[in-house]
Amino acid sequence: MTEGVSSTSAIIEVPETKTTTISTSKTENPLINNDDNNNVKDEKSKVNSSLDDIINNRDVEVANIRNEKSYQGELNTNSHSGDHSRVPLTKARLALVFTGLMFGIFLAALDQTIVATTLHAIAVEFSSLDQIAWIGTAYLLTATAFQPTYGKLADIFGRKITFLIAIFLFEIGSLVCGLSPNMVCLIIARAIAGLGGGGIIGLVYIIISDIVSLQDRGKYQGMIGGVFGISSVVGPLLGGAFTDSVTWRWAFYINLPFGVITVVCVILFLHLPHISGSFLEKFKRIDFLGTFVLVIATIALLLPLNWGGNKYKWDSPIIIVLLCIGGLGFIVFALVEKYVAVEPIAPGRLFKNRMVIACFAVNFFQGMSFFAMVYFIPLFFQIVKGATATKAGLDLLPLILAVVFTVIFTGQLISRTPIITYKMYCTLGGIFIIIGSGLMSTFSETSKKGELIGYLLIAGIGIGCIMQITILASQHVAAREDLASVTSLMTFFRTIGAVFGVAILGTVFNNELKNHLSGGASSFSQSGFGGGERGGLGNVPDSIKPLILNAFISSFSLSFKEL
Repeated sequence: MTEGVSSTSAIIEVPETKTTTISTSKTENPLINNDDNNNVKDEKSKVNSSLDDIINNRDVEVANIRNEKSYQGELNTNSHSGDHSRVPLTKARLALVFTGLMFGIFLAALDQTIVATTLHAIAVEFSSLDQIAWIGTAYLLTATAFQPTYGKLADIFGRKITFLIAIFLFEIGSLVCGLSPNMVCLIIARAIAGLGGGGIIGLVYIIISDIVSLQDRGKYQGMIGGVFGISSVVGPLLGGAFTDSVTWRWAFYINLPFGVITVVCVILFLHLPHISGSFLEKFKRIDFLGTFVLVIATIALLLPLNWGGNKYKWDSPIIIVLLCIGGLGFIVFALVEKYVAVEPIAPGRLFKNRMVIACFAVNFFQGMSFFAMVYFIPLFFQIVKGATATKAGLDLLPLILAVVFTVIFTGQLISRTPIITYKMYCTLGGIFIIIGSGLMSTFSETSKKGELIGYLLIAGIGIGCIMQITILASQHVAAREDLASVTSLMTFFRTIGAVFGVAILGTVFNNELKNHLSGGASSFSQSGFGGGERGGLGNVPDSIKPLILNAFISSFSLSFKEL
């Protein structure tokens, strides 16, 4: 109390006349009757009580100020590092943990692309060409739908155990994929692998935020982004190599040794604070209703985006109904999170922060642009430039290498200098993407190799400027208790954006192609390419080849403009 009183005396000035007029002596003045004495005593009590209240209130205020300063200092030190304070690690231990996390990212990113060049061999072995699309769709549905849930599970049960469970599910799914005796078993196994793979990427970023300060986080996440980009390119090449030289099953078996390395590094070297509470107490905290509604809404949204324009027409009843269910489902999910969930998967306060909303939006559109490019640019090289599938994958390297280099460079730059803000990186990246997409819309059969490489480099630089910055920015502004949720939601919005991007550009491409072709030429455009030494148009008769080629060039041009 002495400290509180001294603090008060410096701020509150009590006139000496007031303190001296109140006698503290027990002797009563005979000239003043008893009633007057009582009045004086009452006044003295009131003044003393008021002074005590002022002093006590000031003590509380001083304590609050000190607590606030302490809290702000903690934020500055830990940089919003989540529920746990940032865990200091030695350089050697950090390197080993980070190695395991990089292998985890490598697994998750590799699996998204390695299957592409194995689909034909799988369809031939199982004689199930009509079900081949479900190999990718099954993984995508579970991976996307459960991404936001992993963030909250990491808060409830802990980062380490949640990450290990995700790796375990992914490894079990991969093993069963390799051992699958039929297509149905393979599709189910892909869904299991997606259930684990959906959590790996987000949890890697969450764990990094727990063990690395915000100042250094950029360079580490930049390296993670580089691994993501490299594995996305290596995937199709490895898948093709396994299919040609061994068996397509090794495209799934390869996940097992890398997964073991990840698990060993995490178990032995990643030590995070234990979260108190029994398993039952933690289990009761899970937002089951929110998870259920989110999964249904996500599946209802993704299925029509995959089926529309391919299996069904966009105006078919099943597509319209599913889209309506998906939209309504997300509205119900928002209501559940706001009014029902005790610990919501997507806290409403995140969507009241303009910068967090901006990060979600930028990540959504960045996912649209990047994955649409990865999907359509190889098609351009195959159909228009006559490249083989392997050659088309190699022709995509300028884009991927630009992404990898820029992600690593911006990560290092933002860790070393605060001059360039998050907003400036995103703005610069958007400008490069617009310029690169506009230049790519001029691609034609006569485009020179230098032009193709240069335009892809420009677009790749734009993607790289944004890819990791949005995650860093959202982690910087989100409250500590929301770090896991905001990180997992960032990966969710990027994945949803990727699906939208491929679906929208696919629709634009197909509609433009149909507008340019009719009759026999249209049938060749849909099924006649894909063979021959020259690539996409090897089986098309020479008489109509120029017509089809021009139609494809026009379709690709319009699609790239939509980026």
